[in-house]
Amino acid sequence: VWKLFPRDQVITLYFWDYNDVAPAYFAAASIAAREPKVGIIVLEFARPDFKVVDRSILADSDLKASSKGFYMIKDFDQGKPKQGYVLVQGSSSTNNLVSQLDKIETSGLNVRIISAISEELFNRQTKAYKQSILPDSAIYDMMIISTGTKRFWPSSRVGPLTDEYSLVSDWNDEWLTGGSEAEILKDARLDPDTIFNAIQRFALDRDERIKKQTTYLGE
Repeated sequence: VWKLFPRDQVITLYFWDYNDVAPAYFAAASIAAREPKVGIIVLEFARPDFKVVDRSILADSDLKASSKGFYMIKDFDQGKPKQGYVLVQGSSSTNNLVSQLDKIETSGLNVRIISAISEELFNRQTKAYKQSILPDSAIYDMMIISTGTKRFWPSSRVGPLTDEYSLVSDWNDEWLTGGSEAEILKDARLDPDTIFNAIQRFALDRDERIKKQTTYLGE
């Protein structure tokens, strides 16, 4: 229901780590106190038994990083060709992705991974910060991993091929079959192995992906 509210009149927060909750909430509350137009703050998060993340392994290790809306989990390796932007949202999806960071590094996949806590908070950051995290060109080189659905991406700005590479719970436009947590995540294609394989495909397809979009513009 809250996804139907007019843009900029609601701030929605999606959490994956316990330490993200307070900074993002107080940032949203501060905005609501200043801007009468903002009347609702939505908190959307699960409380599964996930271990609190060691933030020293994240590209942005700031304990208050969530207050910025989007922040980097992994940055590009400098000196290597960039292979795209991965936007991740949701507790199970983000924790399962973080569990694959070492494998992503050792496999040489040069992607930037961004935690999407709140687009509304991100939109209120400085232009310099927004461009340093997700430049305008990124929408043509982006995939999304989310426990949400294709109807509501974590970012309102996505490219023509984002859907083709992304992982979301309704990937096949069907209800999940149910079962244990592991079985549900496997059915949703949000388990660690599927996440790694999807990022690998996305990264290795980068040249073909850009070529295809360039061809679209020339037609």
